[in-house]
Amino acid sequence: MHEKEAAMGAGLRARLVGLCDAMEARLGGLLDSKRRVSEDVHEIRKLGKALRGGLALVGMPGATVRAVTGVGRLLAGQRDAVSRLKTWERLGWDEGPQGQDPAVRAVGALLGKLARSAGRRPPAEAVAWAQAKIGEVRQALARRTEDELQGKLPHGVRRLRRRVGKRMRRVGMQHRDAPAFHELRKALKAWLGTQALLGEPTDETCVTLAESLGDENDLSALETWLAAHGFSEELAPVVWQRVSDLHHKLRTQLVAARNSAGFC
Repeated sequence: MHEKEAAMGAGLRARLVGLCDAMEARLGGLLDSKRRVSEDVHEIRKLGKALRGGLALVGMPGATVRAVTGVGRLLAGQRDAVSRLKTWERLGWDEGPQGQDPAVRAVGALLGKLARSAGRRPPAEAVAWAQAKIGEVRQALARRTEDELQGKLPHGVRRLRRRVGKRMRRVGMQHRDAPAFHELRKALKAWLGTQALLGEPTDETCVTLAESLGDENDLSALETWLAAHGFSEELAPVVWQRVSDLHHKLRTQLVAARNSAGFC
């Protein structure tokens, strides 16, 4: 390992264990009536993404990574409901007569109700299961020495960097391919998480691009939800016109940003 990489990786296991501790504490907070569920869910999912990326970076077994993924999915429904409502509100329906369209009113009311329901606390049994899964991750890390983890680090960094470059090129060539945007977003978030974990300064171009890809992903998720809940393009044309127009515009901007930025 190069000296720079060794210095960056120093204390890596302690940082990963620290993420486990923070996740467990936040999970416990879900049962505290004085805390807001939505805030804790948001933080748990952020911590989980950072932990999952760190585990993959140092070559931990797939079962260990999947344990963290499982905890995130347990809470995904609550977080997604809030995210869909925020995406819908950003479309600005109250700014014109289209806001009175029956389908627009129906979608807005339904999304609002689902978001309010997402504020309910999960059962204690589910929280206990999630905490146990994170405990297993901590135990798996305890069985690895610092040298073992650092030994995997250079390969992990190279692999993540190559993945970003590959998916950048795919978006540039196939900008109408929706999965390409999603895959680039995941690769960029993993790369930015790696930089944060290793204490490296993050590239603001990458950060901005990842945020825009997050907006694109939110619109894709909203479209999927609309179709699954009966609001097809045929039955809710006013809704789809605005969502599709914004989605196309954003994707065009993303391709332009990717072409001008190159590899972050």
